[in-house]
Amino acid sequence: MASEFLFEFEIKDKDIAARICKLKINGKDLETPSLMPVYNPNKPLITPKEMKREFGCEILMANSYIILKNEELRNNILRDGIHKFMNFNGIIATDSGSYQLMEYGNITATNKEIIEFQEKIGSDIGSFLDIPTLPNAYKPRALEQLKITLERAREARNAKFLVNAGIQGSTYLDLREMAAREIGREFRLCAVGGIVRLMENYRFSDLVEIISVIKRNIPINRVVHAFGMGHPMAFSLSIALGCDLFDSAAYALYAENFRYITASGTKRLDELEYLPCSCPVCSKYGLELKELPERERVRELARHNLYVSFEEINKIKEAIKENNLWEFLGMRCRAHPELLSGLKRLTEQKWLADLDPITKKSAFYLQGPESKNRTEVVNVKKRLKRVYSENRREVAPFGKIPAEISDVYPFNSFNSLREWGKKKNENKNEYKIPDIEKIRKIMDYQFGSGAGELIADNVRIKRSRKTKRIRWIYEEKELIASVRASDHFIIPKMPLAEKLHKRFKYPKLRVVIHDDAIPFVLEGKSVFAKFVEEIDPKLRARDEVLIVDKNDKLLRTGTLILSPREVVDFDRGIAVRVR
Repeated sequence: MASEFLFEFEIKDKDIAARICKLKINGKDLETPSLMPVYNPNKPLITPKEMKREFGCEILMANSYIILKNEELRNNILRDGIHKFMNFNGIIATDSGSYQLMEYGNITATNKEIIEFQEKIGSDIGSFLDIPTLPNAYKPRALEQLKITLERAREARNAKFLVNAGIQGSTYLDLREMAAREIGREFRLCAVGGIVRLMENYRFSDLVEIISVIKRNIPINRVVHAFGMGHPMAFSLSIALGCDLFDSAAYALYAENFRYITASGTKRLDELEYLPCSCPVCSKYGLELKELPERERVRELARHNLYVSFEEINKIKEAIKENNLWEFLGMRCRAHPELLSGLKRLTEQKWLADLDPITKKSAFYLQGPESKNRTEVVNVKKRLKRVYSENRREVAPFGKIPAEISDVYPFNSFNSLREWGKKKNENKNEYKIPDIEKIRKIMDYQFGSGAGELIADNVRIKRSRKTKRIRWIYEEKELIASVRASDHFIIPKMPLAEKLHKRFKYPKLRVVIHDDAIPFVLEGKSVFAKFVEEIDPKLRARDEVLIVDKNDKLLRTGTLILSPREVVDFDRGIAVRVR
């Protein structure tokens, strides 16, 4: 592992593989996903101070190679440090010159010089000189360049900054896998490199494949930077796959060519008859933006481009919070056929289902053919195998659904189910199922085959007076479970948890915790990821779980907040919210 410095990373909210995280570097906080505007001190369109004041920017990126090759600039920054020079007290990341290497084929600095220079100027995040191999390059050449990149990565292991470690390999997934395994083992911040040309050529399917193979082969607690991905039209796809950081020089480069960024593509300013935006720039100038003096026009267009980019990041974060990121993707990716192709490729990534919460806040909407392979559908089909029922109805895209569990998420929020019982000549009593049978089948679906047998014939089931939905389950006078109104999942109390514990053998349904955490858990405090010793890998985020010690003694029940893979890899954040 690279040299130690202050670094913290934990998940706050999640949907699909997307996550809103708290990242702390050397005492400076950043919420991800986040955009890093690239600041070029040779062409200062928007100052770092303005970035922070106007856009709330907490992280910037600069090119250390450009600084190194400008003598006056280099001397000033070496004297003052990069934070003081830029008048910016947030996180500053620096690039190594890899982009210039890709563009011009050569640069006049060594990897060691670049690393040492970034240390001297005080970069919070720095890079080694990786080689961004072009898409579809001759494979032996791609392998040769990858080996050089990995050797340069080893030279950066003891750098005095958080290393932004580029993962290369062109479009060869086996090379990407090899690079991801080595880089992911050594570095906390992994960068998906060599993707600028894919973006420029709208090769979103290839982009999805590359990010996927990297995410599958690095620890899930690594921060992931999509290097050079500065256009908002690709943010949602990349964030859904688990990317955390994006750098944008596009906001300025496009402005210099009078190109107007939107969330769905780029327009030429002189071709627009209406401005499809209400950011401060567009609201102030309207079409008069076209008539501004050239320098002012470039600057104001750069501001607009940044507003659109930050707005898109915030919209995606809100979709993550509301658990409707799939619906957001469905809308965004219909803006271009190649984006839609990328979305289709995203739905083919079965590993995403392991990370996705089993129940969500928002309804499930069928938006098109890609919906049949969504993560929720993958997880539902696995769990439907647990439930035996003669009362089934074919409901696309889930398959044959037992009527007994039609109140459970996602079926309780799925429009097609509203048609049950409405067809002509249908037996109106067909789906009038006793409440106890509903509870038993939900138990099977939620916990495993046979769980429903734990519900005795003499239980008393109470419904809410207001909603008329099942809410409480009693055995004699003892409350053994409640039913959550939002998703109809069963919340076991200790009497039912003890039966589940006895019925299902270790490690089924379990989260095993370290001895140090036991007193806190018994007081009802949450389980943090670093105290989890073992976990049932078949669980999903937001499942109800049994919390046990290393001897399998039942301690408490709770809601799993993270996926098992995240619980194992992360050493920060809440893993289980204890009841």
